[in-house]
Amino acid sequence: MTSQVGLGAQLYRRIALLAAGLAIGLITLGGVVRITGSGMGCGDHWPLCNGRLFPNLADTLEVIEWSHRWVAALLSAAVVSLAVIAWKRHRTDAFLRNPALIAAVLLVLQVLLGAVTVKLGTAAPAVVIHLGNAMLLLAALTVAVLRSGERLSGLSSVVGPVARGPIAAVALSFIVVLFGALVANYDAGLYCLGFPLCAGTLPPPPTWQGKLQWAHRLFAFLLVGHTIGLAMGGRRKQGDGVSEYRRSAWILALLVLAQIGVAASMILRLLPTSLRAAHLFVGSLIWVATLVLAFRSRRLGEVMDGQAVRRLDEQAIGPLEDQAVVPRPSIARDLITLTKPRIISLLLLTTVAPMYITGQGVPSISLVLWVLLAGYLMAGGANTVNMWFDQDIDQLMSRTKLRPIPSGRIPGWVALTFGLTQGAVAFWLFWHFVNPLSAWMALSGYMFYVIIYTIWLKRLSSQNIVIGGAAGAFPPLVGWTAMTGSLDLAALYLFAIIFFWTPPHFWALALIKRQDYAKAGIPMMPVVVGEHWTKVQMLAYTLMLIPLTLMPSVFGALGLFYAGAALLLGGRLLWLAIKVLRETGVSATTWKMYKFSLLYLALLFTAMGIDRAVPFGHGFERTPVLILDRPEGEAMAPMEGMAH
Repeated sequence: MTSQVGLGAQLYRRIALLAAGLAIGLITLGGVVRITGSGMGCGDHWPLCNGRLFPNLADTLEVIEWSHRWVAALLSAAVVSLAVIAWKRHRTDAFLRNPALIAAVLLVLQVLLGAVTVKLGTAAPAVVIHLGNAMLLLAALTVAVLRSGERLSGLSSVVGPVARGPIAAVALSFIVVLFGALVANYDAGLYCLGFPLCAGTLPPPPTWQGKLQWAHRLFAFLLVGHTIGLAMGGRRKQGDGVSEYRRSAWILALLVLAQIGVAASMILRLLPTSLRAAHLFVGSLIWVATLVLAFRSRRLGEVMDGQAVRRLDEQAIGPLEDQAVVPRPSIARDLITLTKPRIISLLLLTTVAPMYITGQGVPSISLVLWVLLAGYLMAGGANTVNMWFDQDIDQLMSRTKLRPIPSGRIPGWVALTFGLTQGAVAFWLFWHFVNPLSAWMALSGYMFYVIIYTIWLKRLSSQNIVIGGAAGAFPPLVGWTAMTGSLDLAALYLFAIIFFWTPPHFWALALIKRQDYAKAGIPMMPVVVGEHWTKVQMLAYTLMLIPLTLMPSVFGALGLFYAGAALLLGGRLLWLAIKVLRETGVSATTWKMYKFSLLYLALLFTAMGIDRAVPFGHGFERTPVLILDRPEGEAMAPMEGMAH
């Protein structure tokens, strides 16, 4: 029986490898078809090519299209075969069954998207979505190859979570691919000449095509730095698969560096077809390499160094008494920990994203940098004062007792001084380098979090996070006023989105840490009304949040790209909220909902910026549905329709 299972896994792996290779070839050929305009090289005959079984080798367009069609047919056959094998031989083994069946579903979707793309005359948004789905199909096949390899090697199925660094690499790689597709399909490659800068200058070019290419390069350079950091940081890793992880990290870093070389040559030689195809091919390999690295990271641990201590401070992974002797973190590291940098990263995203959707044009790099710096200091100051005030209850909770103040590494008065100083410096920066209204908005968020939430509501009311959590909704107001110098209903609408998002997000964590909050005497919702009614209210807020996020598209403020993203993200959040409600107690789904809610808000605001920056379907100009009291001849900014 064991030999039969082994033979089945071997066949599964071989077909998965074949399908993954065909997927990479198909993605590359699809790019060549788009670049050369050979989409109708074989006419509308299938499977024949202009009435012949084989193409005319003298006709390059026929050869390219014929190759693309037959690689697609072979890939389809391989994916279907993999799904059949998974269903017949591994039906009870979700480890092998699921990626094969997901690949089959994505294949069907890919075929449908291909038909839509042809129907729309290869419209750029459709082509980009088609490529994105192809990358997801390649991801499913890659996972199938990796899982079958582990099954054949006899490795234990007990693994840890995927590390955050490789997950970030996967996300960055996918973003770079999609932006690259937008650049190619909007013919924006020649609007940003020179390398690495556009025409030798740091700011983005004035045209929207140039800005698109500039953004693509920005994400690519971020990926370069991140992957090199992962490779260099591999020496701190430990675990069963450390050698495989380090090798995968260096392969990824080298591929990314090679891609930069291909990109530079492509730009400097004015986009020759061969280099454009090579660019897409190497990009596909990078996408696979990031998935491999993420997969390998599941079997790793961390050496207990200062960085590990910081993670323990922020996540409270058990007491240190049972650990090896750990070096004391530096004072600088502890001061940074007081600001809660991981939380601030989401706040800064929701601050900067509104700056791109106000209708006032693209903000200058200097303005964005000042907003980021001052915003970090203001939020960091509020978080620091919060830790100072809560040091008594932090000592009682496993999640927080290793923070710098309750652990005794930072005196309370130092933390308070540090927090107040950050707020004062941030206010001054906003006032002098942004505008006074943004300064007051940022200070209002600071005061609301410190006074209304931390000092007043947190210890008195189960509605603490509903009311006090509104402090987290101030960042969009800061970003909006930084660009416009005024506050209108559209900005308040963004405030409302975060306001309704906060309860289901934070109550998911409160469910997980219910015992901690009860021990510390904090009247969080799960402690006061119990798990069931907390889950009911999480679902209620989610149901109010989803239609709220769709309204900008209904009123014409944002387009179909944002609407689709909001619908997909909201659907996933709703599904998790329902699943949490149906399950008894606190399960792994609760933790999944908490983590996804963070990703949800980040992607939602990112989708707003992309929708405004890229002309999906109808260009930048959209006609708002509601236009009241607008003087004749005065243009309305895209977000203003919602404001009315």
